[in-house]
Amino acid sequence: MNAPESVLTGLRVLVVEDEMLVSLLIEDMLADHACEIVGPFATVAEAVEAAMTEAIDIALLDVNIAGTKVYPVADVLKARRIPFLFLSGYGQSAIPRDQPDWRVCAKPFREVDLVEMLSEQMASSPSADRRWR
Repeated sequence: MNAPESVLTGLRVLVVEDEMLVSLLIEDMLADHACEIVGPFATVAEAVEAAMTEAIDIALLDVNIAGTKVYPVADVLKARRIPFLFLSGYGQSAIPRDQPDWRVCAKPFREVDLVEMLSEQMASSPSADRRWR
């Protein structure tokens, strides 16, 4: 059975998450929306490399990866003008004060909320009309 058409259909989504169960949940949700998953990556070093080299439309970044903040990955994505969304149990307070435009989807999240936030990030991105294939 084919996934229903979604605003996320066909997007290449970088996933950076170190908790296996959360990662599997995200992968299943993205697969339901016919996304292509890049990763998941469970270390910041691997995620930075992927952010620099992979074709990516948007990224989902857990703020804390094995005790290390994921901000270097966000910096690479920002430089490449690739939209991203953070995941955190601490909500917006997990984001540095000097980055008020960075958005967070609070854990635990509902699929509908995550999809809505991803869609909003794509729509507001300066590169929203660009999709990697």
